[in-house]
Amino acid sequence: MATTTASRRDAPATVLAATVGFGLLLGWATYDLHGSSPLLERATNSVSTWIIWTAVAGALIRARQLAVWGGALMMLATCGGYYGASALGDTFGAGGLGTAAVWSVAGVAGGPLLAWAGWTVRRGQGDVRAVAGAAIPMVVLGERSGWGWRSTTGERRPSF
Repeated sequence: MATTTASRRDAPATVLAATVGFGLLLGWATYDLHGSSPLLERATNSVSTWIIWTAVAGALIRARQLAVWGGALMMLATCGGYYGASALGDTFGAGGLGTAAVWSVAGVAGGPLLAWAGWTVRRGQGDVRAVAGAAIPMVVLGERSGWGWRSTTGERRPSF
């Protein structure tokens, strides 16, 4: 006979705390590992890393609503981890607060969609599963083509 009580690891506070913790770690790692090797340069020089891990987190969370909230919190925490590490590394800069705010708003808006997509790919059925599966690479490609083609000096650069 199956038990009707949920395990402690499925408790909303535990799940959301884990996504926030992972988001902070991901933000710090993105900042700290950037430029340390050619492979890590590619892996950390875009928001694509955050996009993919947010979708993975959504796939790992069992409840859809919790996955959506977890996606928003994870992206917000990732921005906090990245810009917090930037401030501690004395590279935050004068425009850092505005940039941090823009990316935080974008993360809170996009995080739920990405986590839902990850959740739906793992647990959905039918056409919605295929649409959710297509949403993740579309966001990655959109981010890379839109933001990745211009450097801070305005010159074109390759995305990968």
